[in-house]
Amino acid sequence: MTESPSPKRRSKSKKYLLVQGFLCVLCTVVGAFYPTLLDWSKTALETEVSLHGSKETRAYPFSPASVVLVNDALQLSLALLAVSLKLGLSSIFKDGSLVLKMLPLGLIYAVGELLTLRSVQKGSGPVYVVIANMKLVVAAVMSRIFFGQSRSLPWLHWMELIFISLLAALYTVAEAGNMGSSWRWEGAWAALAKSSLVAFSSVFCEHTYKSNSFLVVLSLQAFWGLATMLFLLLGAWLSTPGSGFLGGVSLELRDEEGHWSFFSGGPSHPLCDSSEHLSCLHHLTGAASCVCITERGWDSYTFLAVFADLSNAVSSALVFRRLSAVAKYVCRASSAVPMYIFYCAVGRALWDVKIFGIVLLLCAQISVYTVQRHRAEAEAEAAEEAAWAKEYGKNQNGQLKVA
Repeated sequence: MTESPSPKRRSKSKKYLLVQGFLCVLCTVVGAFYPTLLDWSKTALETEVSLHGSKETRAYPFSPASVVLVNDALQLSLALLAVSLKLGLSSIFKDGSLVLKMLPLGLIYAVGELLTLRSVQKGSGPVYVVIANMKLVVAAVMSRIFFGQSRSLPWLHWMELIFISLLAALYTVAEAGNMGSSWRWEGAWAALAKSSLVAFSSVFCEHTYKSNSFLVVLSLQAFWGLATMLFLLLGAWLSTPGSGFLGGVSLELRDEEGHWSFFSGGPSHPLCDSSEHLSCLHHLTGAASCVCITERGWDSYTFLAVFADLSNAVSSALVFRRLSAVAKYVCRASSAVPMYIFYCAVGRALWDVKIFGIVLLLCAQISVYTVQRHRAEAEAEAAEEAAWAKEYGKNQNGQLKVA
């Protein structure tokens, strides 16, 4: 006859489930909240005029590099405050090898933030969320390529990953058709690049995050991320405006008169009411076009983008240690459902039963794959432990040792 669990144990179990449920909801809400606020910060209109007509697309009025720099500075400040209260600031640089190990991770984090802003800028929030789930596929492929047979997956899991990829591709193509001329494939490629960076970090750097003090690792990541952005801005300042990537960043950090301005900079196009744009329209001929922007510089919605990024970082830190890996993936993937419903409700997307079905099927398939992978890994670990226990205590001839 089995004993029933004690009231104290049942209370702890109920409390654990409540905490896991709250963190799952938080993970889902922030997963939808973050790209949505980034999308809503596109308050400017980019207008392209040609002899065949004109088209308008929503755009950021600010420079993405300026937002990422402020985000990283705020994250570093919060991380340093947490470390000083719990461990002391001296603990951050105590392990020199860890400081150097975190350099590439900070670089990856800063580049990932830029890619996120670029993805939402050229695409949309829902597309970014859907394609971000491709990190499961990219991580599996990377593991197989770099670690060989030891990281191989059953064929069933590979088929599930292919199905996830097809669903993500179907949604992206459908979204491209709905957005029409305002669609930019660059947004989808930026989202895929971001998911590849996340996959790389999870495959090669997960041990660094889990084997060291979590607060110290976060602080070093924010430190190197901020250092990366400062070096980027220094390179942009030294480069020729408009020449290459750094030259493009340099143009975005200048005001209408061409002077360096952190908060007044934005897209490199002239303002729509400027003499430069009017002159372009006056001399418009052939297949040429004139592109302008309605406004440039930070506004109130830009601070929402900063808040969105900061809340995403803080919630990720809370979820990382307290929510199981399986629940984290499932809850974050589920954010695509409320996000699509919200976009349709406010008129940012057209309701389509087929597209909503694709979103639901994608979330379900990710959940099934994640649970199966976790179960297979748990069974493999249990088998290794059983084999070790069986061999423990035997001598070289396979006989039990006698004390």
